[in-house]
Amino acid sequence: MIYFASTYILYRVNVKEEGILNKVLRQYIAFLCVFFVAGCASSSQTEATALENYNRTMFNINNQLEKVIIRPVAKGYRAITNEYMRQRLTNFFNNISEPVSAANHLLQGEWHNSAQNISRFMINTTIGGLGLYDVAAKAGLEQKPTGFDETLATWCVPDGPYIILPVLGPSTPRATTGWVADGYSSPAYWVANESNGEDAMLVYYGAAGLKYLNKYAENLKLIEGLEESSIDYYEAVKTMYLQNRGKIKSCGKIVAQSTPDYDFDMDDED
Repeated sequence: MIYFASTYILYRVNVKEEGILNKVLRQYIAFLCVFFVAGCASSSQTEATALENYNRTMFNINNQLEKVIIRPVAKGYRAITNEYMRQRLTNFFNNISEPVSAANHLLQGEWHNSAQNISRFMINTTIGGLGLYDVAAKAGLEQKPTGFDETLATWCVPDGPYIILPVLGPSTPRATTGWVADGYSSPAYWVANESNGEDAMLVYYGAAGLKYLNKYAENLKLIEGLEESSIDYYEAVKTMYLQNRGKIKSCGKIVAQSTPDYDFDMDDED
């Protein structure tokens, strides 16, 4: 139950009582909490089958939404930008996440990696033009990204069942808890939240949307190739997701996975 409690606490801390955006976000997180409790309580074969049926149904809904809205927007975005511009945005958003990674490395007992995150943030924010250029990597300080999901794994919190979230796609209870925690612990969130204005939060959520649109656009060919070459697209995505989840250290160790060892990591370029 630790990830449900964590999600609820993060959902309540310093979130304004007024404002449509925050109300919608709170309602969505509350829905996830209820859904996860029901999902993790399931143990029988019948309930597992019901979850699998739900996953396939929601996956198909998300896939249609992706084809009708998200993918055309991503193609339009690629048409008006080039790889250089998209990489600058990737670097910028990676730089913003450095303090979050630093805090989580501390929670994981990885002091050296935390110090490296802080050094990267200071160097790239100043010399690297607010993070647009990864100067720190050229100096030998490679990116060491992590988040609250990995922290929970280090603390031996189980991943939970594989689920398809509305709009967000493949996830697990622990992964979603980590996503929520990382969002609320981001310096960008607190700057927007402390500005006491709905417009500031609108800018924050807009920037978050741009971050994921940029990431989706960069991986568009990979996504389309996977769909075209898959006999069962749902199973292909599930296998890919769980295989990559297996790379996360659980209780300090990487647990061997039964899924095929496909490497879907995308290396960032400067």
